Parts: sequence; C-alpha cells; structure tokens
Amino acid sequence: MKPPGSTESTPTLAQRTKGVDSARRVLQILLQFSDGRPELTLDDVLETHEISVPSAYRYLSLLREMNLIEERVKGVFILSPQILRLARAADLSLDYRAEVQPILDRLRDLTGETALYLRQVNDAAVCLAISESDHPISISFQPGHLMPLHGGAAAKILFAEYSAPKRKQYLDRLNPPLSRAQRARLEADLAEIGRAGYAESVAEVDAGVWAVADAARLHGTLIGAITVVAPEYRLDDAQKDRIRDAVRTGAAEFSALLGH
Repeated sequence: MKPPGSTESTPTLAQRTKGVDSARRVLQILLQFSDGRPELTLDDVLETHEISVPSAYRYLSLLREMNLIEERVKGVFILSPQILRLARAADLSLDYRAEVQPILDRLRDLTGETALYLRQVNDAAVCLAISESDHPISISFQPGHLMPLHGGAAAKILFAEYSAPKRKQYLDRLNPPLSRAQRARLEADLAEIGRAGYAESVAEVDAGVWAVADAARLHGTLIGAITVVAPEYRLDDAQKDRIRDAVRTGAAEFSALLGH
C-alpha cells in the first residue's frame, strides 16, 4: 500500500494568520539560519523570498534592532548571542528529553538502528531526541524539525489520538489536499493503530525507510511516541519482530518511568 505521505509533494497546512505578512517574512528570514547555514547573505534572502532590496534590508535591520542577528562583514549576517537565551529557554521546555535519552540509547544498542522520540506541537510532530546507529541513515525527522502528522509511524501515533472532528479539520486544511482514496487509506491506518496499539510504516516520509512506533503515556495521557527507523532492505521478518518488541518495551518502560 502506498501511504498518503509518500506522494512527491508532501501536503502542508494551509491555515495562515491574516494581516501579518511582514512579520511572517521577518520570522522566515530568521528561520533560514541552521547548522548547515550559520551565515546568511543579502543575496540568500533575495533569492529565497523574491523581495526587493529595500524590503530585505528593512527586515534584516529589524532583526538587528532586536539583537537577533549581527552583520559579521558587509552583507553577511550571523545569529547574535541573544539567540542563546532563546535556545536555553527552548531547551528547558523540551519535555522529558533527558529522561528518554537513555531509553533511546538502549534501543539503538538492542536493535542496531536509529531510535527517536517525537511529540506533538500544535498540528505537527517534532523530534525531541535521537540516538543514531553506527550506520546512520538520512531521515527527515531530526531534532527540532516540524513534520506533518499524517505521515510516518511515530507521527501517526500522535495523529491517531485526535478526535474525529479535529482530525477532519486537520485534513481539510492540507494543501494540496489528500485525495479521497488517500484519506480513506489514512483513516484505515489510524483505525488499525487504535486496534493494534502501535504503528508501522514503509517509505511514508523517506524512501526505503521502515519504521515502527509506540505511544508513551503519562497517567494515560499521550505525551509522545518512541520509534525506531531503519532501511527496509537490511531487515528480515525476524529482525522486524525483534525491533517491534524492543520499541513496545521501550515505550512501556518510558511511560512507567514518568509515572513514578
């Protein structure tokens, strides 16, 4: 079965706050900075956002005024130390990351594959912690990256918790929308997750990647999902069974730890 998340262009939520286009642009420019792009040039901004030179300077000037960026040399911008304060605040808000890391490390050692912990943020899934195997693979779920809820085993664990009206609202906002057949397959997958208590996926987010996930709960309330991902080509049925068992045990262990 080809899952809805495996289409060439992944649908995204269309709902946007009205009347804040300039503010949105400023934040989009700030979010261009990353581990792979610690510096940003005026040309980078112009190319990405297709705005005029005066507008680009105006947005960058506002970020400088707020001490969020600095101009290292003319036309080359970097994040300012002010960002460290925000990073520390974000670090303190990352629920249970310290508690889950040893469990992810054990899952990695038991399975030989990469283990992750995800939770829901608004209508998205975000990876909070990861333990990479000695044979790392390229996956879209990386710490801090927001991903859709309707693709991938761990994300669908979170999505399956939505009520029917909330699920419909989410799906109605996707752009481009899922086809009627894709929505039907997704609903069937979510129903199966409800019955089985865990989720499994193949190539729903990244080509050739198999994943299995289980829910982590605190006093019955879903707080996140534990998952192991691996290239499907190197797994046989027995290995998949062992990974399923390990993930379910790890999720139960994490839930029990938090409950105490």
